Amino acid sequence: MSTESWSVAAPQTIEVADVRTLTVRLTNGRAEVVADPNRTSGALVEVLDVSSRPLQVLAEHGSLRIAYDFPGVEGFVDRFRGLKDQDAATIRVTVPVTSSVDVAGVGAEVVVTGAQGRTQARTVSGALNVLGTTGTLAVKSASGAITVSEHSGDVTVATISGSVALSGALGRVTVNGASGSVDVTAQGTTPLVTAKTVSGAIGVHLDGGSNVNVRARSVTGKVMIDGAPAASSAQRTVVVDHAEPGAAAYVSTSTVSGAASVTRG
Repeated sequence: MSTESWSVAAPQTIEVADVRTLTVRLTNGRAEVVADPNRTSGALVEVLDVSSRPLQVLAEHGSLRIAYDFPGVEGFVDRFRGLKDQDAATIRVTVPVTSSVDVAGVGAEVVVTGAQGRTQARTVSGALNVLGTTGTLAVKSASGAITVSEHSGDVTVATISGSVALSGALGRVTVNGASGSVDVTAQGTTPLVTAKTVSGAIGVHLDGGSNVNVRARSVTGKVMIDGAPAASSAQRTVVVDHAEPGAAAYVSTSTVSGAASVTRG
């Protein structure tokens, strides 16, 4: 298949015939990716707004890339410092649900809906919202808030100061953070949750009646299970090893000063 490319300097709609992999890189603005179950092939690219520098769109061998003309996520921060007003766009990309999706931004808001292939979403300071996805999901942010709703499958999260809220039919969940709060709500599943923070509070919510094994460690924060302290507050370092017969759910938390809680129902 031949290579097609566009340099987009004004609002424009582009139809791409063959798309199996989508990569988006934005500095500022908004990147929205919609996986449409009614679309069996190709992609619709809608550039709703673009600043003075043209946005580059490249389609080649089933791969669609939308970005400004610098390589990779690694170049974002340097460009962001010098081109805050120039590198900005608002885009919406509609792809088949099975497409592999990789979206990253610096100050841009990132939204991904409905993807069922491997999905990666990253921001530096922009908000990151993922809704109704299935499969393996990896999200990362420095200070932007992360919200994942109605996800079915495994989730890996890395953040520094952004808050994290995850919900859905969750499987294996891994969260590494520093100061942002972490809230995990499993609906209809018994997940394996591992969450680590420095000062951020960790909350894990399970369905009522779910037996659970909990291993938790906190230096100065409290550890609670169903609203009751899981260890004496007189202890300098709280270490909890709580096991219930036949438990399928497993929760492991580690924090320095943040509280950790597991609730059911």
